[in-house]
Amino acid sequence: MRSRYSAYVLGLIDYLVETTLPVQQSGLDRSSIEQWSAQSTWLGLDVESNEVFGGQPEHAFVTFTARWHDASGEHSHRERSSFVQNKGRWYFIDPTVPLKVGRNDACPCTSGQKFKKCCAGFFGH
Repeated sequence: MRSRYSAYVLGLIDYLVETTLPVQQSGLDRSSIEQWSAQSTWLGLDVESNEVFGGQPEHAFVTFTARWHDASGEHSHRERSSFVQNKGRWYFIDPTVPLKVGRNDACPCTSGQKFKKCCAGFFGH
């Protein structure tokens, strides 16, 4: 989570896209991400908690508050984000990018498991 926040601060949009679950990357609004990153003064990140769940693949929740200032004032956003580890790399599961996947379909994280047995509980948190 800290690396993704730092990427917003530094305008590293490619990194933000590359650390999102690969099947969701094409659904990201890259222009909006870039605009938000560039037009904000980033004020800080407070990571409140993280929960890592064992298994293959590993999953995690990270609860954080990000603060920034832009033309309309100062803001803060609290979120509980979901992540999945695939081939040694952690990916953000973006709740704003819908997936068309059924419970018995192959999991979009490419673990080889059914969605219901893998990432289903981590979408939409």
